[in-house]
Amino acid sequence: MPARWLAALVVLALPAAAAAQVAPPEQTPQELFEQAIVSDPGTTPAIRALLQTNAAFIAPSFADLTGDAKMDAIVQVRIPGAAGTVALYALSTDDTSDGRLRIVFRSQSLYRATAVVTSGVLVVTVPQYERGDEVCCPADRERREYAWDPQRHRLRRR
Repeated sequence: MPARWLAALVVLALPAAAAAQVAPPEQTPQELFEQAIVSDPGTTPAIRALLQTNAAFIAPSFADLTGDAKMDAIVQVRIPGAAGTVALYALSTDDTSDGRLRIVFRSQSLYRATAVVTSGVLVVTVPQYERGDEVCCPADRERREYAWDPQRHRLRRR
């Protein structure tokens, strides 16, 4: 009789043991990049607070900014509504021995910015408002270009 109970307990315990050995779900790209930005000491308290309170969200895209034939992440921090993109980061594994992502570019006081990568150059466009301009229609736009500096392992303004 005790052998039957032991066998029944083993059969019941197997699914639980198997479930305990299943790996936890992987982080989504959004979670990974948000964690990297929030934990970086160079992130401003305002951007950190926006992300930690879910007042903003991140929108990653990918392109080779470093010229190493590996994709780097361009991460926009966006606020729903008129403000749009309020911060921009580029993350790369370039110049890391352990393959961990690090921030190689940050711009943290933007408003309604756009970002695109053209021929390995990060192009950031920000509106230039004049008195009386509607939010939709700034008087001008400033275009900023950032290219990879292999000596400093950072994006630098051209």
